[in-house]
Amino acid sequence: MESLLTNQIIAYLIAAYILSHVPIIGRYLTMINTLIHENGHALAALLLNGKVYSIKLFINTSGEAITGQRGWFSSVVISYAGYTFSSLAAYGCFMLLNMGNSLFILYAFLAIAIINLLLWIRNLYGVIWLMSFIALCGWAVYSGSSGFQTFLSFFLSSVLLTESVSSAIQIFMLSILKSKSAGDATSLAHYTKIPAFLWGFVFFFQSLYVAILAIRDHV
Repeated sequence: MESLLTNQIIAYLIAAYILSHVPIIGRYLTMINTLIHENGHALAALLLNGKVYSIKLFINTSGEAITGQRGWFSSVVISYAGYTFSSLAAYGCFMLLNMGNSLFILYAFLAIAIINLLLWIRNLYGVIWLMSFIALCGWAVYSGSSGFQTFLSFFLSSVLLTESVSSAIQIFMLSILKSKSAGDATSLAHYTKIPAFLWGFVFFFQSLYVAILAIRDHV
């Protein structure tokens, strides 16, 4: 049974990675990680008594969280939180899968998507994507089909895990080749004076480490 579950997880991860790099559908799937990433920034801002003004999701799979924060420490934590939250969320999904709570994953994705739609998302593409994602997860829950619910939970979790690593690798490479255009790594370099490529390595290393833990501990 354990071997069967391991094989299923590997198959889901491979399928998620391949489909995430297919034109059109890949951009749609990758947006799941973008949503969670930007919510990491938003959550950090709220926990540090800051504000979240808006979140934007773009068709090129990038995102933007506009937050208000107080002081240097808050700026560093908020900048650091995006990639970290994606990895931790992916780990949490696999923990729930291991516990047999796959339906809870769909409820969690639904809650996050609805909160973002109501409170933060302010650009047209972001609204359209969120509405379609809510419809997908909502239909899976409403259908009552345990088979489809399990499939979708495993697949979305696999997409989030593979993309949390893939996006971290991309930012690491970008921090080496174009350190002034490396997103959160560039922001952290500005705040801390630590080179962007070191922050890029931190993002890459932690994403890979968490992914290994998720696969090792929950299959």
